[in-house]
Amino acid sequence: MKTLKKTIFTDFALGLIFVVACIGITFFVYYTGGTSTAWAQLNYIPIFAAAYLWGQKGSLIISFLLGLMVGPFMPLDRFHNISQTPENWLIRMILYLGIAWVVGYIFSKNNKYQKIIKDNFSKGQFDGFYNTNKLIIDLNKLMDENDSFDIIFINISNLEDISKYVKYSITTDIAKDCLNKLESYFSNVQKYSITTAEYIFIIKNEAPELIDLKLFNYVQSFNNSVKIDEYLFKLIIKIGFVKYNGVKTNAIELFNKARIAADQGEPTKSGSYNYDNDFEEEQKLYNDISGSLNSAIANKEMYTVFQPIIDINENKITNAEILIRWNRSDKKPIGPNIFIPIAEETGSIKVLTKWIIISTIKHYLIFKEKGLNLTYSINVSANELLDEDFIQWALKYFNIKNLNLNDFGIEITERVLSKDNTKLNNVLKYLKNQGFDIEIDDFGTGYNSLMTIGEIPFNIIKIDKYFIDRIFDNGIKTIIEHIINAIHEIGGQVIAEGVETKEQYQILRDLKCDKIQGYYFSKPLLAEDFYDYCSSFDIKKYE
Repeated sequence: MKTLKKTIFTDFALGLIFVVACIGITFFVYYTGGTSTAWAQLNYIPIFAAAYLWGQKGSLIISFLLGLMVGPFMPLDRFHNISQTPENWLIRMILYLGIAWVVGYIFSKNNKYQKIIKDNFSKGQFDGFYNTNKLIIDLNKLMDENDSFDIIFINISNLEDISKYVKYSITTDIAKDCLNKLESYFSNVQKYSITTAEYIFIIKNEAPELIDLKLFNYVQSFNNSVKIDEYLFKLIIKIGFVKYNGVKTNAIELFNKARIAADQGEPTKSGSYNYDNDFEEEQKLYNDISGSLNSAIANKEMYTVFQPIIDINENKITNAEILIRWNRSDKKPIGPNIFIPIAEETGSIKVLTKWIIISTIKHYLIFKEKGLNLTYSINVSANELLDEDFIQWALKYFNIKNLNLNDFGIEITERVLSKDNTKLNNVLKYLKNQGFDIEIDDFGTGYNSLMTIGEIPFNIIKIDKYFIDRIFDNGIKTIIEHIINAIHEIGGQVIAEGVETKEQYQILRDLKCDKIQGYYFSKPLLAEDFYDYCSSFDIKKYE
């Protein structure tokens, strides 16, 4: 309604301006001598402007109005009292109308093509759906208008797996069926497609508790298998929703909040989740973890696991990433993605990393004695790398054990790197010169990517699982290929993380990726299991 009123007011104001302009030009032509002067040509300005704003119809109206105003009542020469002949002003009128028709036609055609381009820019996968370009535009517009609204993110999380075994048309039918069912729960819905399996709904004027109830009922409707084209499918529907109520934010952050909300819960179970978590429970968990970290090391609750990394050129295991786990006995399990950031915030991370280094070296020596010669990667935070005392302690400890530093890698996430962080780059260069491999983890998810990679000393980059999960998308596949080629050209190696299927492995092999890490080969293993796996490894089992 606001937009409609604004449009009506704008059109009225423009029309009034045009009328005043036409009258002004007419009086100017009259007082400068009449139509015999060059000033009469000023009339083409409003004719062209009307064609641009309103097309043929508007331009013809303005040209007719101007033709009359400089027509029978306008002298040819006011100073010599010479009137126009009927032929003179009628021919001018016809010229005005002809020019208005042609120019209006050109602008109308141009506007039509511009609309097609704009629609294609905003068009989603299905009829009635827009894409993420339009989503960001609409979210910004809604926030500018200070409207209250809710964003619902729906992810048919196992649709990609289903699509491998059925026709594409069945995949789209599944998505349409899910979306139509969800739309039936709400009115006044704006719909957007992100991928074949991911969609966004924007809804207004719905109470939060009513949204909760509707989404709960919607998710429950998928407890039983869905029948599509004589097939039965058990779908996993993950929904996240977030309410916008005027709090300052940006469109992408709001969009991501809804997506993050959908990541809650068990990956293999359907569910709907609000982004607003219980703050008190979060604080309890935070305090519990931060207060238990140091004692967890002393009580031997922490332990290391090893995830093999396979060189697909040599067809053997050449590396392993060292990961940490926490056995909290009867308490709820906590992943490293939760307790590591808390350790960094509370200052416990240095104690934790020192323990990981000591544990890694202990197992390294055992494995080496058994004839297992690999390179072991240890995750180190930027704060630790910038701590001179920590670096000196680490180097001293490695030297005391008389170790070959070429057998170890330092893994740092790309997000902490910056082209302005000269000190961190110098530390990495120093460690690389000492013999450590420098590995950039989660490559492609941070700010730098290929823009500043040449400024960072490294041996290996690890392509993030985000890209591997989407490798069947031709655009993502092309990006991965370019990354691999670019890294090879500057003498680096590429490890693909999170490889879970044979198809992903085969594509990466064809793209000449150097090494593979992921559940397709092995999950992270305890030391004894890791040694057994390496000893019996045969690439032929995975071909």
